[in-house]
Amino acid sequence: MAHDVFISYSHKDKSVADAICSRLEGDGVRCWYAPRDIAPGSDWAGSIIDAIASAKIMVLIFTDFSNASSQVLREVGNAVSNGLTIIPFKLTETLPSGSMQYYLGVVHWLDAMNDPLEKSIGDLSTLVQATLSGSAPLASEKEFKEAAPKGSENAATSGAASAPGATPAYGKQGASGGQAAQKKAPIVPIAIAIALLVVAAIVGFVVLGGQNASSSSSQSASATSATSSGGVTEAVATYQEGGRVTIDDPTNSGTEGNLQCNYLNGGIAASDGTWIYYQSNDAQSIYKMRLDGSEKTKLNDQPSSQIGLIDGVIYYRTASGIYSMDTNGGNSTNIFMGTTEDMMIADGRIYFKSAEDKLRLYSMAMDGTDVKRENELEETYHLNLWNGRIYWSNNEDARKLYSANLDGSDMKILTTSSAEKLCVTDGWILYYDMNKYEERAINLETNECFTVFPGGFTDPTISEHGVISKMNNDLHLYRAQLGSSGMNLLVDESVDNVCIVGDYVFYRGEDHQNHMINVDGTGDTVL
Repeated sequence: MAHDVFISYSHKDKSVADAICSRLEGDGVRCWYAPRDIAPGSDWAGSIIDAIASAKIMVLIFTDFSNASSQVLREVGNAVSNGLTIIPFKLTETLPSGSMQYYLGVVHWLDAMNDPLEKSIGDLSTLVQATLSGSAPLASEKEFKEAAPKGSENAATSGAASAPGATPAYGKQGASGGQAAQKKAPIVPIAIAIALLVVAAIVGFVVLGGQNASSSSSQSASATSATSSGGVTEAVATYQEGGRVTIDDPTNSGTEGNLQCNYLNGGIAASDGTWIYYQSNDAQSIYKMRLDGSEKTKLNDQPSSQIGLIDGVIYYRTASGIYSMDTNGGNSTNIFMGTTEDMMIADGRIYFKSAEDKLRLYSMAMDGTDVKRENELEETYHLNLWNGRIYWSNNEDARKLYSANLDGSDMKILTTSSAEKLCVTDGWILYYDMNKYEERAINLETNECFTVFPGGFTDPTISEHGVISKMNNDLHLYRAQLGSSGMNLLVDESVDNVCIVGDYVFYRGEDHQNHMINVDGTGDTVL
């Protein structure tokens, strides 16, 4: 069925999706949403991707459930890549989390919390029709500034404009609104770059200008500057045909809970072997407790994520910067001020991407000194570090998989397919192939590429316990040993923020609570 609007929502908000679809189609706007419009026997993921590519507008029902949904996040990412106008229908005060914050940072909201739902849906229908006709007003520079992060702990980084006439900052034009944006262009929308410049103007990013931020390379992240010798041998062996893939305990694990994959999944817990340090259920503070769950103690009052523990010091990220503190909560210190993404600790340094400098990679000493820009590469998605090199999905080149030295030199293209959800360790890179809809692994020494699991993981973790991850098909938590058949179901519900700490798995459940279980799936405890 031809359609103009793709409705993205968590299955727990289906009643709202039904009401929106009914009103829009009653007003003559053609809609697509799952599961209604997925033909029997069709591939679920492929149907959704095709439906997004065929739409002009995405209506995002933004609730606490959709904010925690990896499936909704993937849909929003695909909408951005395809140039759709995104209209979030806001039903919660919660701010967008993780990558969702980046995608929605400059989008103007339609606030549906204060008026009756029927009226808000009517306002939504008016806005959708105006956008399709090209008559919706464009956002002003003032509105961009109001939507930008202000550098405070509780800044509304998602934007706050709620008038029904407000238009998202990026998207296709309506059918009569001029030339439509080209589909399939994988370039991050210009408006996002504009918003980042506005953020830079507001926050100032003093450290980058005044602490000897330096560039190690001027190399561009384009496909033409990368060597072709890094390409892997595709499908040399497959999991089903007996190709064996083994990944052991990561060499860069540091202390317990300091796995790179933990940081990339939100870093909600770390441990020193005696105490566990973990994010509170409302994500507004850090607690500690003993391994048996006793002596729970609150350590701070900051929205904290990506918790790391090195040599008796806790490191964590907030909306305004990177902090350190003692394991008793004392000596809280802001060691970096600025909006960052994907903080991680490796080889005695703290690495992070600057949201105010086109997501370029920076690093600093553990005390916050010696801040430097590692290279000139931009928009490095799903970035991992291993053995002096970086691995990332290049958003400006259809999300192909790249590697390079830390300074950006010796760049290589590793795949011709689009890749996401990278996990690099011990000479292997595990990734989700977005073209083949399967999980793959590359041996970084031989360049052989193996099909690991059809369907694929999302947000995988790798440790001596194997791969513990959500699966793309149901987002439930599984444990698998690469090179062996089958996998074990650990949690029979949708999970998020999966982290491995010693012999425990931490995750955020459908109840929006943080849980701890044993690696065999037993002993599920709400923190």
